[in-house]
Amino acid sequence: MADTSPTNDGRAATFGRNLVSYISNRLPYASQQDDSLNTKYKYFAKHGTQRAEELAKASVTSSNPYNNIPIGDFGKDGSFQDVMYASLDSDKGGRLRDYRIMAAYSEVSDALDEICDECINIDENGRAAKIHYENIDLSVDDKKDLDQEFDKFIDYFELRSKGWQYFRQLLVEGEVFFELILHENYTREGVLGLMNIPAEIVDPVYNNIQNMLVKGFIYKKPIFSASQPDKVEKTEMIPMEQNQLLYANSGVYNETKDFVIPFLENARRPYRQLSLIEDAIVIYRLVRAPERLVFNVDVGNMAPPKAEAYLRKLIQNYWSKKTFDSDQSNVVNKFNPQSMLDAFWFAKRQGSEGTSVTQLPGGANLGELSDLMYFIKKLYRALKVPVTRIDPEDRTVDPSSILREELKFAKFVIRQQQRFATAIKRGFITHLKLRGVWEDLELSEPNIEIIFNPPSNYFEMREAQKLELKAANFNSLASNEFISVTYAQKKYLGWKDRDILANREFLRKDAEMQWELAQIQASGPMWKEQLAASAAAGAESEVGGEGAGVAGGESIPDFGGGPADTGEAEAGAEEFDAATEPGPDAGADT
Repeated sequence: MADTSPTNDGRAATFGRNLVSYISNRLPYASQQDDSLNTKYKYFAKHGTQRAEELAKASVTSSNPYNNIPIGDFGKDGSFQDVMYASLDSDKGGRLRDYRIMAAYSEVSDALDEICDECINIDENGRAAKIHYENIDLSVDDKKDLDQEFDKFIDYFELRSKGWQYFRQLLVEGEVFFELILHENYTREGVLGLMNIPAEIVDPVYNNIQNMLVKGFIYKKPIFSASQPDKVEKTEMIPMEQNQLLYANSGVYNETKDFVIPFLENARRPYRQLSLIEDAIVIYRLVRAPERLVFNVDVGNMAPPKAEAYLRKLIQNYWSKKTFDSDQSNVVNKFNPQSMLDAFWFAKRQGSEGTSVTQLPGGANLGELSDLMYFIKKLYRALKVPVTRIDPEDRTVDPSSILREELKFAKFVIRQQQRFATAIKRGFITHLKLRGVWEDLELSEPNIEIIFNPPSNYFEMREAQKLELKAANFNSLASNEFISVTYAQKKYLGWKDRDILANREFLRKDAEMQWELAQIQASGPMWKEQLAASAAAGAESEVGGEGAGVAGGESIPDFGGGPADTGEAEAGAEEFDAATEPGPDAGADT
């Protein structure tokens, strides 16, 4: 299945042989031909991330070379025993079907839509994810080559059109699998594409249950019957190298850490409660909605048996309705079962007020949905979605609580993005190693990081909060006569010296503009010509020929465009830095 060269450290061969032995013992019909199970196993065994595996070798508690049991579909038998607190089904297919049914529920689906819509955000360059380089010096050409390789790799996912679907699958099923497509004759071309694999036919194999270090995967390939194409005759277990599949999971496991459970599991109980309360409200309204009548019948001095017979006769007449019978060609009395639910009959003795018919009121408060809204909000909170998104027009909600909930929601979305980005990083490293770029540039795993664009309004809200706090601190301290305004700008606004100089230049230019506007208001739009003429007249009358000009001989001011045009802030930055020497706590960033 894979070579056992020293460079490969026997990792592929050991894992492959152990899995084949395990499969052949459990499933006698499985093929034992190594190459026939997975012909591309050896290529991925040589390329991919190895940092976690090398750390596991040095750990006393992590290494477990004999743990080759696929976790997910293999486990003790179990079933749903309780409606509200349902135990998790050990069968992976049944478990995923239950989650998919839950996700199809309207309120759950709306909440999931809110999350998935925020996970994919396209920037001005048309990208949903970016690559960052850390602690490495790369030339411009090297970065350009890496960016091109990343753009080509990330395009395989088609995040603009299918990214929403991938994140929904991660939230509902807890696992997302992609097979990296590789051509055996053109391995230097790297990964040629991706294939999304259903989660129910793939199980991860862990090296250690405690830290969930994935050693590989088992692909349960269905073999269909030749005579009945819709019937699966058997399932062939194919070992998959850990770098052959791109794997992202929710990071949440069941109580015994036997398998991954999706984030949707948090909403199981609110989902059950909401569905039950909705059914209860509908049943209550159907039962209480009909109008009911109470017949108090005067029976006089009749004996109880006669009074009962008299009531029965009246009831029988009331329960029947006149209808035409074609067989008898006559009008007959036909039983009306609906009338049984609409009336109550009571006998009244002599001395009563006589026969009377009163009306019972229908169900009260049938329009009240406060109980239902409580469980809807509980469901949204379980899925981390702000409850304000249920009714954006609700004016009773505190705006500060909206901002806080939206920030918490944005951080939750970013966590989901990071889990998917980690899987993309592993696949991209495999692609670079197949291409030979990884070794040529002497890269290591900490040198690159994949980051999705955060939610569209996340930075705006966060920056607004930070600016509000900084402005409040600055205004409070700058008004104190014992604190320098410049020091407060550097300390509490976080301005650099260049920002302070630019601010001063703009203040001067603003003052010049205010002066010019005052001249226009006083002398009109031709104020410059008037001042020039006045300056010329003053020069002729002045002894010695020196012009008085504006304000006693000065020339008309030349208004520029501020530091952006004159470069005064740039030129004076070094002088300002040399003249100001704040203490160690000043927070200067020069």
